[in-house]
Amino acid sequence: MGFGPSLEHDQYEELCALATAGVLSPAESKRLTDHLESCAECREALEQYQAVATDGMSFLAKTFGVHADADADGFDESSALRRLMQTAEPEGTQPAPSAAVVSKARVPHRTWARGLVAACVVCGAGVGAYWAGTHSANARLQGVSARSQSTLDRAKVETQTLEGTILADNRRIAALEQQSATEQNDIEALRTQTEGATQHVIQMTAAADRARSESDAQMAALRQERDVTAGKLHDAEKMYQAVQYELNTLRTQHQQDQVHLASLETSVDNLNGQLSEQNKRSGTDEHYLAADKDIRDLIGARNLYIADIMDVNDTGQSRKPFGRVFYTKTKSLIFYAYDLDRQPGVRRTSTFQVWGRTSPNDRKPINLGILYMDSETNRRWTLRVNSPEQLARLDSVFVTIEPHEQTDRPTGKPFLYASLQRVANHP
Repeated sequence: MGFGPSLEHDQYEELCALATAGVLSPAESKRLTDHLESCAECREALEQYQAVATDGMSFLAKTFGVHADADADGFDESSALRRLMQTAEPEGTQPAPSAAVVSKARVPHRTWARGLVAACVVCGAGVGAYWAGTHSANARLQGVSARSQSTLDRAKVETQTLEGTILADNRRIAALEQQSATEQNDIEALRTQTEGATQHVIQMTAAADRARSESDAQMAALRQERDVTAGKLHDAEKMYQAVQYELNTLRTQHQQDQVHLASLETSVDNLNGQLSEQNKRSGTDEHYLAADKDIRDLIGARNLYIADIMDVNDTGQSRKPFGRVFYTKTKSLIFYAYDLDRQPGVRRTSTFQVWGRTSPNDRKPINLGILYMDSETNRRWTLRVNSPEQLARLDSVFVTIEPHEQTDRPTGKPFLYASLQRVANHP
């Protein structure tokens, strides 16, 4: 239940009772005066308290068995107050809450107790004033007695109401205190969590700051590296452009050189053709001249031996190839062979080698050389030997087919055998 305006108004009624007893502080007196200017109900309450203090003593004396002509020494003030309090308690009401329960209530919830105390103070003040004004107030007290009784009845009702309110408030206060304790524990737990979260945030912030610093440093390094790379790229692009220009220039020059080279090659081919033709004619002339000289030498030799050489098969028929030997003892040997490439077992890589024996039983013939084709038209091969030392030792000559050039000893089958130990047949 709420205690806003009603609780504040009860406080001002308490101040009215205390003002009647004359025990207000200056601050409370000023506060009450300011309130009375705007509150008619409190002004009426103050007038009632003042009437009780000044005019209601005859009624109180009658109520508590005190006569008007009683002596001041015969009035028991404490007994009167005790009976007044007993009268104020309603019949059948529950006893007042214990001090332990009341002490749990907040100060604003004790308004009923302060009002009761104020009433006691007013009553005490009234009892004191009774003896001073008993005789002068008898007439007025009878007129006010009815109003005082009404005020007292209302005080009883309010007391009962306040007692029920206090009990409810105490239960509410206990529940609120339990809730407050629970919430306080929750608050402490949340405060602990908040402190932990705050520390975590601080740590994360510090870590983020460090990471940001490292990231900034890395970013600065990357920017610097990017700038350096950009500079290198710019230099490389300039160099590339220069190289491209030089390459284009060289390509143009190369194309021009290619055209010029093609022209020169054409000229060279023409010149080579002319030179080849001239060389061919010159070679032919030299060949004829050499042949003429050889012919002259052979014809003029005194010990010339000429022999035709051929092989025969098992039936006595001649076989190709065949050859011819012109031999001048100790001077020259000219060996002609024909159709050697038609010999069985001849390959494109084979060579025709001429060997000379120094005796019929010679097993280490002399390598005289290789037959070379000197006339493709006639399919003719020839070999010349002009060494007098070799010719002086020769007894016979023959030909073999060898797989390689310049072998030390014959490996193929001998053919075209010719003996040189014959008498010269052309003087």
